[in-house]
Amino acid sequence: MICYGSEQAAVKAGINATFPGGRKLDYGHGDTDMDKDATRLDLDDLGGEIVILDWGSKKFQNQPISYPNRHLPQHEVMNGTVRLVISKESKSTTLDRNLYHRLTRLSRNEMIKPLQEITEDPILTDIQDIPRVCSDIQDDWHANKAATSLNRLTAFNLSTCLRARLEGHVKGQIPSKAVDILLTGCEVSLWLAEQFASDLQKCFPKLRIQSLSSNKVLGIYGQEIAVPSFGFPYSEQTSRLNDSIIIIVSHSGGTFAPLACSNLLQVSSDAL
Repeated sequence: MICYGSEQAAVKAGINATFPGGRKLDYGHGDTDMDKDATRLDLDDLGGEIVILDWGSKKFQNQPISYPNRHLPQHEVMNGTVRLVISKESKSTTLDRNLYHRLTRLSRNEMIKPLQEITEDPILTDIQDIPRVCSDIQDDWHANKAATSLNRLTAFNLSTCLRARLEGHVKGQIPSKAVDILLTGCEVSLWLAEQFASDLQKCFPKLRIQSLSSNKVLGIYGQEIAVPSFGFPYSEQTSRLNDSIIIIVSHSGGTFAPLACSNLLQVSSDAL
C-alpha cells in the first residue's frame, strides 16, 4: 500500500491497514531491514522535489522515465517490487544516492504511534482523555525520566542556548539589530508562540524577542525577491537572525510554512 498526503499523520493509515478477513499487515519482527516496515519519505518542499514510483519495470522491461533523465539514481524499495526515482527542482541541491537514511520508520517506532481506533463519539473520547494526557505531561517532567524525556532534553538545550546568548550580551558580542529569540508558527500555533514570547520577554527584559508568522518569515527571507510586510517593522535590514534561538511552533509538525521555515533557517542558526 502506498499513501501520500500533505500532513505527515495522513500516511500513518497504512499502519492500521487490514486485508479482507481482518488479518493485519505483517511488517516483520526483530529485523533491521527497512523494507519490512511501513516507512515514510518526506519530500523537499522547500527546494522542490517529485518522486516517480514504478512497479511495472521488471514485468514490462521498460524504463519509468524519459531518456534525458535516465542519469537519475533509481532505488528499489518494498523488497524490490517498486522502483523509485527522485527528481529535484532546485539546481543548488544535489541528488543523494543513499535513500534509506531519508526514510522514517512508521511501524515498530516508539516515537510514532498508530492512529487510534474509530470512536462513535470523538468529542466525548477527547474529554475522557484529558486527565490521562495531563498526567502523562506531568510524569514526563519527573526526575526519573531525565534520561528519556524529550521535554526535559528540550528544556535543557533551551536553557543552554539562553545562557550562551546572555553571556554574549554581557561580553558585547551581540549586534544591536540581532534577534535573540524568534518564535514563529501559523494561526493557532502562532497565537501560542506569541503568548510564549510575551512570557519570555517578562523573564528576560533585555533580550530582543520577536514572534512572527511563518508566512512573513518565508516572504522576507525565503524568496529570491523579498516580499515586504507592510505595516510591520520586519525586514532583513532591521532584524538579523544569525545565531538566533528559533522556536517553531506547530501542532501537527507538518504545516507547510513552519516546515519550510525549519529548512530555510537552518543555515542561519544552530539553535533551531
